[in-house]
Amino acid sequence: MTTITINQAAETIANLLETLENAYWEAANCEEKDRVFNLAQILNAEYIELLKISVQDHHYEYEVISIAPSELLQALNSFAFNCQQQVRRQTTASRLQSLLSQFSNNLN
Repeated sequence: MTTITINQAAETIANLLETLENAYWEAANCEEKDRVFNLAQILNAEYIELLKISVQDHHYEYEVISIAPSELLQALNSFAFNCQQQVRRQTTASRLQSLLSQFSNNLN
C-alpha cells in the first residue's frame, strides 16, 4: 500500500469523476449508465468531503471520509471488473483502468 496525501486523493478523485463522465456518455444502455452513475455518486460524495478540508491540511495522509473504506474499495473493484465490457472507447477504458487501479492500491 502506498500512502497518499489529501491533495493527491482529491486530484485522483477529480480525474476519476471526469473520466466517469466520459464513460457515462459512452455507455450503450441504461444498466451501464447506472453502474457509472453509482460509482460517480460515491466518489462525488468523497470529493465534496475532501473539499471541506482546509488547504493547510492537504499535506496530511488521506483517509476515506464519506463511507467505509472497505465499501469504497469494493465499489471500485466491482466497477473495474465490469469496466472492460462496458466502456466502449479505448482511451476512456485505459484511463479508467489506470485511475481505478491507482486509487484502489492506495486504499488497500
